[in-house]
Amino acid sequence: MLRSYRDFKPTSLLTAQLDKLTSDKNSVKIPISNNDKQQFNIHVTILSMGTARIKILENKSTRYELADVLDKEPTKLDITIDKSVKGSVTIQAVNLSSSNSHKVVIRADPLKIEFFNDDLTLVSVINGDQFIFDKDSQSFAFNVEFTDAIKLYGLHHHTVNLELPDTKANNMDPLRLRNSDLAYYEVGSPMAIGIITSGIFLHNAAEQWIDVSYDASSASVRFMVESAALDLFVFTGNTTKDVVRQFVEITGRAHMPQLWTLGYHQCRWSYYTQDDAKEVVAQMDVHDFPMDALWLDIDYTDGYRYFTWNPKNFSDPIEFQANLSSTNRKLVTILDPHIKIDENYPVYANAKGKYFVKWENGSCWPGVSSYLDFLNPDARDYYASWYSYKNFKNSTPTLSGVWNDMNEPSVFDKTTENTMPFEAVHYGNVKHRDIHNIYGFLQTKATHQGLMQRDNGTRRPFVLTRSHFAGSQRYAAMWTGDNTADWPYLRVSYSECMLSNLVGLVFCGADIGGFFNDPEVELVQRWYQAGIWLPFYRGHAQIDTKRREPYLYKDDVQNVIRNALRTRYQHVPVWYTLFYEHTRTGDPVIRPLFYDYPEIMDKDNHILLGSDILARPVMDKGAKSIDITFPGKKDVYWYRIDDGSNTIHRGSETKNFPVDITTSPYFYRGGSIIARKDTIRRSTTDTLNDPFTLHVNLDSANKAVGRLYVDDYTSFDYQNKNLYCYLSMTYLHETGGLLIDQIDGIATNISVNIDHVVINRKISTGDTYSRTEIRTLADGTPLSDFKIVHRLQEEKQVFLKL
Repeated sequence: MLRSYRDFKPTSLLTAQLDKLTSDKNSVKIPISNNDKQQFNIHVTILSMGTARIKILENKSTRYELADVLDKEPTKLDITIDKSVKGSVTIQAVNLSSSNSHKVVIRADPLKIEFFNDDLTLVSVINGDQFIFDKDSQSFAFNVEFTDAIKLYGLHHHTVNLELPDTKANNMDPLRLRNSDLAYYEVGSPMAIGIITSGIFLHNAAEQWIDVSYDASSASVRFMVESAALDLFVFTGNTTKDVVRQFVEITGRAHMPQLWTLGYHQCRWSYYTQDDAKEVVAQMDVHDFPMDALWLDIDYTDGYRYFTWNPKNFSDPIEFQANLSSTNRKLVTILDPHIKIDENYPVYANAKGKYFVKWENGSCWPGVSSYLDFLNPDARDYYASWYSYKNFKNSTPTLSGVWNDMNEPSVFDKTTENTMPFEAVHYGNVKHRDIHNIYGFLQTKATHQGLMQRDNGTRRPFVLTRSHFAGSQRYAAMWTGDNTADWPYLRVSYSECMLSNLVGLVFCGADIGGFFNDPEVELVQRWYQAGIWLPFYRGHAQIDTKRREPYLYKDDVQNVIRNALRTRYQHVPVWYTLFYEHTRTGDPVIRPLFYDYPEIMDKDNHILLGSDILARPVMDKGAKSIDITFPGKKDVYWYRIDDGSNTIHRGSETKNFPVDITTSPYFYRGGSIIARKDTIRRSTTDTLNDPFTLHVNLDSANKAVGRLYVDDYTSFDYQNKNLYCYLSMTYLHETGGLLIDQIDGIATNISVNIDHVVINRKISTGDTYSRTEIRTLADGTPLSDFKIVHRLQEEKQVFLKL
């Protein structure tokens, strides 16, 4: 039915009955109707940060209204209502300011809803002549037009470029939002594998199809939705940053990750025995590859019974975890939502008749299985309880993370597109079709709860999920699913993860080398190089592929991979600081160029780590050269760091660079200070007491500033007790020194030591820069002896005379 809505034009238009408007101090309800005698109400509220919320529901609606997704119930602002213009009503916040002076205008006949930003520019329109509501099926459709828009972004987790394609003009199917277990998904497909000076969020978890179209003066989207409520948030920020922050304010921010999660993760389906798994770790050390976590897929379990161990192949899990811990590595295990039907299996037996979805069961890895009903809060509590050390027997704190896979949910039944049938019934008599797209979200919520309870809230949970929804960032990291060992999948991983960051899902990555099939050696090297600039960095492969752990390659290939891994580990302090800043602002950790430079909108293969590091890895087979576009005006410097050439490049230029297999260019922005840890170690845990190296990259005025965040890397004390140290660093050219301020935080028992400072300065003529390393202060004191935090506790500022 949904596809039939694509070109369907309703014959009976909606009209707003403004004379029957009712309101209270922060909401408006307006009856609307059409000639077919359908009766609806439109509900309008104005929220903080320039967001409007629109609900359209039938009288006495029985539609499911989504719960659990929003970070909290948004604060409604008091409103004013202006009826002075005939045939329309204007709704605006009472206390106008630059952050909430946006307004909504509802025009009566035919119904039209207009949204204006804080300079009262019309940014988006919902046209009432495009509405369809089917009372019997509960499906609906509507259009949103973005005035003066030339590009649209969003609809996360599709294998298309950052810019959404024109589905109508390109003869494409509409883009589909339906979380699914789609093996061998295609790059460029409209199928779901699991906007930007204004934006919208349809708070609805049913299946959706979305058409995108462009014309000379605007862009529009048509939503065609399976069921449930029309509950729409409209963001009217003036910039990409405004819209991203508005959306994240609604759906929430990721909490800080533990430090180890930002290192390299080694995974494969499957490491069959504990001896095999231990050997992988040992060989990574023998060949000097840093690594932070080993992952176990389904075969560690006893017959695919989750929360158990294979008694033969993992006969001593306590010893196995102790062995990992002794090397400062962590363990992550897979835990899927399907539960094997076995009366002797307590996870199943204790949930039977209480906590499963009402359905005749489906099939997955264990065979016939029941599926936990995570919509039921009691079922979530039950599932969370299994993560305890008591219930998940022989688990220890070394088992530091959980991998929730197959949680679309995946069902081995092609007649239902490999998922649960939409008529299955959940808690509260809710049909699966109404909540399909949040099934995985709800599992990760329960998993996160379980890890919090297991460790008494002392450690930040790490959960990786395949299926996700808006707000999943509060509970889990995500990856791009079961990709293929081919070049287009490497390229699209950047588009997917930059977009995921724009919609709040900041902890994103893709399987290095591709999950399916055997990658050619060149692709493996390029993927390791590119992957260091995505937040989640994991090598993973399917069971039928050839083994491809880094140490199995020839020496020259190992060198390329090793250098990539070391580059990643050097920059872990940058990643950690950016994750903290996300908790403060909601800003993405990685971002497309247009986030900071809106004039550059078409560079899916360039990436910014924060605002100070530009990377442009090689993503094409056999490339001998690549083009690199440098953002900013001509007075912006970009220092090339990766190749030792000491070249400098100016903003607004595009240059061609020769490359070989060792080349993966990245640059530091002039005016930045990059804090790194340059001592080579085998894990992030091994770096905890290492000093920082500051790379000071002077701009055209010989200035540079930077920030560094440090805490205990593990607990929620940064959040609950303000135990952290957040520093600003400013290079003062006039006095030849570094001024360090503590922005905020209580730095008790936190150490920040600097080993040396590297000053990069443009040479007055030509396009090169000088590199000066400083290891002692002007008075001869070694920098490494200078206790930054200790001095900051005595003084408001610390000045290092270099």
